Amino acid sequence: MRSTLYIGTLVSLIFIGGCDMFASPAADIPDNELRSKWRECKYIKNPSKTKVLACENYQRECDRRKNKGNLACY
Repeated sequence: MRSTLYIGTLVSLIFIGGCDMFASPAADIPDNELRSKWRECKYIKNPSKTKVLACENYQRECDRRKNKGNLACY
C-alpha cells in the first residue's frame, strides 16, 4: 500500500512538473502580435464576453511585460 502511494505521488509530481500552470494564456505571444491584439481591443465597441476575457488577458500580459521593462504595448 505504501509503495503504491509513493509511486502515485511520484507520477503526479512528474506530470505537474511538466506543466506551466501559472503562465498567462498570452505569455507565449510575441511582442508585435500582442501589441496588435491589444490595440484591436481598444477599438471594439461591443465585444462579446469571450472577447472581453481575451482582451483582459492581453492587458494583463502587457502590464506584466511593462513591469519587466518591456514596453511592447505602450
